[in-house]
Parts: sequence; structure tokens; C-alpha cells
Amino acid sequence: MGLWDDIRHDFKTVFEMDPAARNRLEVILSYSGFHAIFFHRINHLLWKAHVPFFPRFFSQLSKIITGIEIHPAAKIGRGFFIDHGMGVVIGETAEIGENVLLYQGVTLGGTGKETGKRHPTLGSNIVVGAGAKILGAITIGDNVKIGANSVVLHSVPRNSIVVGVPGRVIKKRVVKMFADGPVEMLDHVHIPDPMEEKFEEIKAHINELERRISGLEGKGEMIKVYNTMSGGKEDFVPLVPGKVNMYVCGITAYDVCHLGHARSAVVFDIIKRYLRYRGYEVTHTRNITDIDDKIIARAAKENSSTEEVAKKYTAEYYRDMGLLGVSRADIEPNATDHIKEMLQTIQGLVDKGYAYPVDGDVYFEVGKFAGYGKLSKKNPDDLLSGARVDVDERKKSPLDFALWKASKEGEPFWESPWGKGRPGWHIECTAMSSKYFGDSFDIHGGGADLIFPHHENEIAQSEAYSGRPFVKYWIHNGFITVDREKMSKSLGNFFTIKDILDKYEPEVVRYFLLTAHYRSPIEFSDVQLNEAELSIDRYYTTVMRISDYIEAAGDREKPVPSSELEQMLASFKDKFHNAMNDDFNTALALGNIFELIREVNRFLDLKPSGQKAKGLVIQTRDLLAEVGGVLNIFNKTAREWYSSLMKIKKIALSESDLQEKINERQKARDNKDWAAADNVREELADKGIILEDKKDGTAWKIKVG
Repeated sequence: MGLWDDIRHDFKTVFEMDPAARNRLEVILSYSGFHAIFFHRINHLLWKAHVPFFPRFFSQLSKIITGIEIHPAAKIGRGFFIDHGMGVVIGETAEIGENVLLYQGVTLGGTGKETGKRHPTLGSNIVVGAGAKILGAITIGDNVKIGANSVVLHSVPRNSIVVGVPGRVIKKRVVKMFADGPVEMLDHVHIPDPMEEKFEEIKAHINELERRISGLEGKGEMIKVYNTMSGGKEDFVPLVPGKVNMYVCGITAYDVCHLGHARSAVVFDIIKRYLRYRGYEVTHTRNITDIDDKIIARAAKENSSTEEVAKKYTAEYYRDMGLLGVSRADIEPNATDHIKEMLQTIQGLVDKGYAYPVDGDVYFEVGKFAGYGKLSKKNPDDLLSGARVDVDERKKSPLDFALWKASKEGEPFWESPWGKGRPGWHIECTAMSSKYFGDSFDIHGGGADLIFPHHENEIAQSEAYSGRPFVKYWIHNGFITVDREKMSKSLGNFFTIKDILDKYEPEVVRYFLLTAHYRSPIEFSDVQLNEAELSIDRYYTTVMRISDYIEAAGDREKPVPSSELEQMLASFKDKFHNAMNDDFNTALALGNIFELIREVNRFLDLKPSGQKAKGLVIQTRDLLAEVGGVLNIFNKTAREWYSSLMKIKKIALSESDLQEKINERQKARDNKDWAAADNVREELADKGIILEDKKDGTAWKIKVG
């Protein structure tokens, strides 16, 4: 693919995208959009060849002739067309894929004056309407349409339509992640209106006033949690002061884990860590279902036993979670180790008239439990009239669910009063939670897809058996949505944690999962993970800068403005606590962290010196480390971060080889062989390694994003 091939493709695109284009001569003589890309192709080659002066000169000349300004460094794919193009501006670090159409007045602009990537990256097959502005180092996915006069400030997933100021996605194709894997679904994109946003602001102000009033009354800070049962936020008051019992539904161990498992595990890991940080004694139980229809089917497929299958995939789960920084639960019971407790509970339900045996099976009679549906807000009558439930004529009601299943030929079994069989799914959690926490405990958690029927059934059988309230706070995390272009691919394999961690550093995935409130849906895509990688790199770059400053800071006092940093440091922990106290709002907490990072970088830009300045920077470093420890992110050194990235990005160079290259470049610089030094820098840049010259030597980083 050379210059003339690109130009021929651009020329052909004019006729494909503009039905008014009638003949070749007309396009050559009168189409300013074609003239602009023609000149740019030549200018870009000159720019890449490091030709001085002329690329910028020809760029300005082209702007005068066509009314279109394209920086010669901009990278533009084939099939690019600007229709009615007066006023189009394309910045220096902009990157554009193939078959992209821009209308008049479009700006692909930068933000800030720092070096490096500042302008947007556009995928292929994109249409940008007249007057639209796409600003900053953001990514626009393939097959996106951006409406006229929109202002786009954030990355946009593939197959989307964006309108408004600021630009909002109004349509996208997604796959949702459920406990059993990915399912293709229609996505109804929520567009908040101004009144709704005002109400949210008022709610936030009310929450802040309540917090301040509690402080004045001497009640201290109060953690609020959203309780699925009540449908609102409640003050968190454990059953036993200072102690928290938390039970979270774990995996069914029949396959490798997907990102939905990771989100649930990370969410409740954060909740546990924050509660402990605030002084609570937390006992965390997370079960493993090691007998189930899916496990039996997998064992048959792998010509193995159910025990071997469950053991294999449980080990895979712990490996994946360990990489993501998820700590082990205090109690990790397997279902098959608690058959005795399950049989005792089932027999008790039969004795109390809430369950009945049929042909070796035992069913819970939903109609006997008056509160059925109170968690999911489902009406049993509605479920009966049109529910998608299996019809079994042996059951008294279609809603009745299995507590015990008679084993089929060749299936694992345990002896019971009703014959050989195995437990139903729902009874496992009731038996295990009651063994370790008693009849009532503080928090029960899991994904939102478990609310019905699993958690609804747990409540019914547990409260029917004990006669006491089962759980005080029900906490559920939201779905993960995944933007996919081709729905026919093997989606399950694509979304395994193992495959994702082959492309991204584990800290990137954990950080990504914290960027949205745990109850909100979160969209998974390469774009989102790349943004997470950029954010983490910004953190470690700042930490490296802080470390360099502390080592080299002089004692001579140099007065520079510091009030804004001092104020931010004084309020930082309060802001972090307020965010996490408000239903564990990690997205807001991360926002506060990066506000402090932005402010300390501004402070360092002023080149301060003296003990006061050094003290402020050290305080910043320590606060960032403290809150990072609570979230279990930002725990590496900058060197460890870049070493890990080197492995993840599969850069074919060892750290010792890299140091040899740096030494080779330094030798060339000492000999004033600037061309040789530049060659080494460019060779490493092509591999994704960035060199930074400092007073005490040359440091290296890995290109991110």
C-alpha cells in the first residue's frame, strides 16, 4: 500500500459517498475535500521523512486553497472523504481509520498543551456530522455515527450513535454477562434529562447535609448501603456492633471464569476491605457449588469425575481472582461438604409443612410462604399466569422449586430419607450460611441476576425453616455489558478472565471494574480497558515524578502558590470516606484520587523547593498510597508496573537487553553521534518503549493505551 494506492482509493471513495459526483474531471478540479487529502498524503510522507519546513508550509497552503486544516503528522487511513469541507480541522496526533466521512466544520481537536497523544483516534466506517467537535485523546469505535454539532468528550464504543452537547450514546449493540455466561440482548440506553440530573444533585446535597448533621450530633460518619429488599439506601448498622457477617454466592465450578464472576468478586472484596479499614471485624463467607447439572455434564464431556471437574475449575477461579487482587474469603465452603446440614434443613421444612416429597424429589411449596416475591418485587400470581417456569405435573404449583433431586443412573448421589439423590441449588446457601452465621446475618451479596429466583428462594426456605428474618442487607452488583460487532463469534471464550489477562495487566482490569458504581452496568471493551491503562499509567508516572522530586528537592525555600494543594490534602481523606460511605462509590473515590494527582502535578510544574514543599509532596504520596491500599490498586512501584506491562504487551526484549540499548544510545550521545542515538530511540519506540532523559540518566516507560 503506497501513496498512489491511497490516493486512488480516496478518489474512488468520493463517488461512493457523494451521489452528486458526476465525473472524474469534476472531482479533480472542484472537490476541496479531495484536494485536502491529496495534499495531506504528500505532506505526511514529507513529515515522516523529517523534512524541515515544507510539510507545515504546504499544510498552510492547502488550508488557504481548500479551507481545510490537516496537520501533516495526522495519520489518516484510506477511503477518507470530507464533504462540503470548509472549516474542518484535524490535529497533530489525530488518527483516522479507513472509510471515514467528515462534513463541514468538524474539529478533531486536542486538549491541553502537554506533549504526547492529545487528539482523538477514530476507527473505520465512521460518519461525523457537520459542526461536530471530537476533543481530546479519546477513541471512537468502528461504525459510529456522530450527529451534527455534537461535542464528544469521552470515548465511544463501536456500533453507536452519538448526539448532543456533551455527546451521549443513544444506541449501541451489546451482550450482557449473566452468571451462566454472555447473552445477546437489546440495550436500552438511558439518557438523563436535565430535571433528573437536578434531582440527583438535590439528593447528593441532602446526603451531605445528613452526614454533617450526624457529625454535629456526635454520631460520627455513617456508612449507607443500598438494600435491594427496601429499594433504597439505609444506614449500615450491623446486628452485632462492630462485627459484620457477609455471605456472597460464589461460582458453580464447571468452567473457567468470565468477567461477570470477576466483577462480583471484586465488588465484595472492596466492600470487605473498606469495612475493615473503617474498623469493623468482618467475617466473609463465599461458597463453591461443586455438584450441579452443569458439573455433571462437564464431567461426562471430559470423561472425568464431578469431583475432578469441580476441583479443577475451583483452582482456576482462585488463580484468576488472585491475579485480580481479590483476597480469599475467611470461610470457603464446598456444597458437598455440607450434605448433612442440607438434609437437616430439608427435613425440617417437610416437618413444618413447607416442603413435600415426590418420587424421590423434595419440593418447597411456594404458596405456603406468605412473603414470596418480597426481594424481587415479583407477584406470585403474575408469575403463575405467564411465568417462564418448567411445567412438572408432579408439583403442586409451577412455582415450587427443588430442595432435593433424585439421582439419575450414573449420577453422583447421597443417601437421604427420600432415596438416593443430590441437593438442589438453592438449599446449599441456606444450609451453609446458617451453619457459619446462624439464622440471621448482616450482608448477603451476589450479582443482580441472582435476585430471582435464587435469592428469593433462599429467603423463602430460610425464613420458613427458622421463623426469623434471614438477612438484614441484600447487596447486588450490576451487569457487565460487552460491545461486540460480530455476535456469531464464540463469546464465552472471548470473555474469559484468562484471555483478558493475556492482553491486559491485572491491575488494569481491577481498576476498570471500579470505574463505575457497583450497582450500575459497566461496559466492557478494548476502548474502556485502554482508558483504564492510561489512567493507571498516569498514576505511576506521577508517583515516579514525586519520587524524583523528593530525591532531588533542594533545601532553599522557593515560595510558590501552594494553597490549593494544601486545601486538597486537608480534605482528601474526608472526600474519600464520603465517597465510600455513600454505598461504596468507588467511581467517585477514583475521581478524588485523580483530582489530587492533577493538583500535585500542577504544584510540581512550579518547580518548588524547600522543606515545606517537600513535606506537601510527601504527604501527597502517603495519602495516595493509603487509599490505594484500601482499594488494592496502585500497590506497585513504577518500575514493577512497566516491567509487568513489558510482559503483557509481549515486547521481545528483556530488561537487560533494554539497558544495553540505553547504554549504546548514551555512548552515541557522548560521541555526539546524534543520528545513531536517534536510531536507538526510534528502534525502541517501534517496540513500544519510550525513553526519558533525566539529570541522572535515562529512564524507560512502556507505551500505553
